Amino acid sequence: MIYYQYSPSQLESKAIELTQGFDKERLIIAKPIDVYDVVDYIGCTPDWVYLTPNQSYLGMTAYNDGYWWAWPEPYYEEGMLPTKIGVSAGTILIDRTISEGENRGIENFTVIHECFHQILHPRCFRNKTANYQHFCQKKDFRAETGNQKIMTAIERIEAQANYCAAAFLMPKSAVEAVFMEKMGLSALPLSPIKINWKIDSVIKEMAAVFSVNYSPMKYRLQTINLLSREDASLEEYLCS
Repeated sequence: MIYYQYSPSQLESKAIELTQGFDKERLIIAKPIDVYDVVDYIGCTPDWVYLTPNQSYLGMTAYNDGYWWAWPEPYYEEGMLPTKIGVSAGTILIDRTISEGENRGIENFTVIHECFHQILHPRCFRNKTANYQHFCQKKDFRAETGNQKIMTAIERIEAQANYCAAAFLMPKSAVEAVFMEKMGLSALPLSPIKINWKIDSVIKEMAAVFSVNYSPMKYRLQTINLLSREDASLEEYLCS
């Protein structure tokens, strides 16, 4: 698979660039967002199908024209068979269970993640002879954030899309402002704060503000050095 070697600062810039074009106020103010407006803005075609009968895939980016097997239900019953559907290059497929459920955080992150495959990995769309699509598998968020020393090409592009999705949905300045408000601070901390049970509740509150789930919010706070990547010790928990 062909991909770019992006640095964290380059990924941050890609997210800022999209935000400036889409809604520059979001760079400094936490605002509600309809992620499908972003899909339209970048010129992609969205579609919603049951990608698998067990939600093992949450989203898919079609790098070329091809086919996918769409399932009639989000669960498997004996004798059930999928239907072969045509998928054009550039299409973003989202598993229907995400939009049918009440977890807006998963839907927001999955959709924006797929949008950034379109932005970050244009070379993949140029290879018309490649017989593959790309599937965003349902995995633990931390498994795909670039923390591994050795990654496959697929893992690398997943980490890049995750980073940009987090940076877009949770812009740095907006996150810093909300963090100071929730923490009762007049200035940003000089060093990352270790996570304890009180910080944990702040992460949950901020996740609701930015319409994401807990893990992406925690990850974003760590990548912009507001929170330590190490949790507080037991003694610190008890003394807080």
